[in-house]
Amino acid sequence: MTQNDFLIAPSMSDAGSRTVESGKRRRGPRPALPGVEYHRVLAGDERRIGRGVLALVLVLFGLFGFGGIIGYAGGQIDLHVFGRHNIIAGGTEFTPIMHLGNVVSIALLIPWSMCIQRWLYGVKGASLHSVLSKLRRARIGRAVMILLPVWAVYLTVFTALSPYQVTDWAVSDLLWLFAITIVFQPLQAAGEEYGFRGLAFRVAASWGRGPRTALMIGIIVSTILFAVIHGSTDVWLNVYYVTLGVTWSLITWRTGGLETSIVIHAANNTVAFLLMLVMHSDPVSGGDRSSGVGSIIFLMPCVLMAIITAVIWFRTRRTGPARTPQLDASASAMYAPKAQ
Repeated sequence: MTQNDFLIAPSMSDAGSRTVESGKRRRGPRPALPGVEYHRVLAGDERRIGRGVLALVLVLFGLFGFGGIIGYAGGQIDLHVFGRHNIIAGGTEFTPIMHLGNVVSIALLIPWSMCIQRWLYGVKGASLHSVLSKLRRARIGRAVMILLPVWAVYLTVFTALSPYQVTDWAVSDLLWLFAITIVFQPLQAAGEEYGFRGLAFRVAASWGRGPRTALMIGIIVSTILFAVIHGSTDVWLNVYYVTLGVTWSLITWRTGGLETSIVIHAANNTVAFLLMLVMHSDPVSGGDRSSGVGSIIFLMPCVLMAIITAVIWFRTRRTGPARTPQLDASASAMYAPKAQ
């Protein structure tokens, strides 16, 4: 089988019901097929657009459903236990309970996306990590060591150049918000990556016949969804969200996994929130995404992400995008019928 054959091979999404080894069914989800790029894992003979739309709807349902349920529960805890009225519950306070509920609800997209992929496509949820079906610690380590300092410097400069409103903070709130941000904010960022650069990217890419068409469809659909969920009506902010969506998708494709985009996303959200605490900024005004709040300064992260993406592309120019490894003899035998 040639490399091109792998790119157009059936996805075997119904592998759990296919016959292998003299009529016996192989139970459980299948691993990703060998030799395919990250975004083509769910591609098959049929486009299965209806199934894909259902998958995308379920991702959004999880994002807003978990947020609504956990947000309501947090509002009741704030009200009845601490006597506070947080924003989600119709009040005006930004509380640690509210922040914890928000980041945890988005982090739940990690297992939720895996469950959707397994249920609708019969593919192991772990394949969302990378083409090796695991988080590659070496890649995470390099990204943290190189990109975290770069992002911290950029956000410090960005904060210094951006207007902000100061508000009064209780010391206890600052301490709790600091701890919650350090522990859970990276998981919140990872949740968005699994939902949009992971599942949504793959689902939309499965609608394209060829690898290039698939890549374009995957990037466009996942980026539009990513921008829409942020609910901004400001032109500059939407340029920013679209740039992040496109570049993070390209990085995921070239590296064959979510590790690098998770590190950048986590660095962005975590450092930005910590800077807000340091500056005693008002999180309500800082979260305003209405028309007119953005400015040309948002081109700074767009240019930075374009440079990072170009560097990653250059470093992978000889190898090309990472692919799933070839199956060994024992794994291949699981799919091949026995000789009669």
